[in-house]
Amino acid sequence: MEKWIKRQEESKWKSSYEENDYGDIFYGLVRVIKPKLIVELGTKNGYSAFHMAKALKENGYGKIHCYDLWEKYQYNSCPMSVAEENLKEFVNSGTAVLKLRDIIGIDKDYDSVDILHIDLGNHGKILEQIIPYWLPKVKSLVILEGGSEERDNVEWMKKYNKQPIRNWLNKRKNKFQYIVLKSFPSLTLIEPIK
Repeated sequence: MEKWIKRQEESKWKSSYEENDYGDIFYGLVRVIKPKLIVELGTKNGYSAFHMAKALKENGYGKIHCYDLWEKYQYNSCPMSVAEENLKEFVNSGTAVLKLRDIIGIDKDYDSVDILHIDLGNHGKILEQIIPYWLPKVKSLVILEGGSEERDNVEWMKKYNKQPIRNWLNKRKNKFQYIVLKSFPSLTLIEPIK
């Protein structure tokens, strides 16, 4: 774990996804699904957005709308300018659009999206405030940070008594199908049941 923390601190991405090369998963999913529109809730430095935007560019079409509070977020974040710099190529081409905004209510701005990615310091309560509103609008896939037992037992989840993501997922098995990629921090891929 110490090696992972050091690598994360030295990286421009500062993303827990980077340790397991989750960028390849984001890239591959976008290349295969070929979405027209991706919405990302929680962009931070832009690691996942970069890989999805790169795939959109190679697909020859599509946009990613990236939402975050960046420096306005009271906990662990970064300035919006860092994400802008890391995603400059895709922002300049119009493939990526960065929006400084709280995520609650954003769903009302969309009739449908192909892929929704949620990385907001996820826990069961916050997912309940977001996913039920988005699920009817998602055509292909919801990608969710977390979902493994290890991720549910990180220090801040226990310290602040946050609802485990696994419990939240298990209570909703009749609403969607999902699979958890368990390498820390883990990813949950959710396919809405239509």
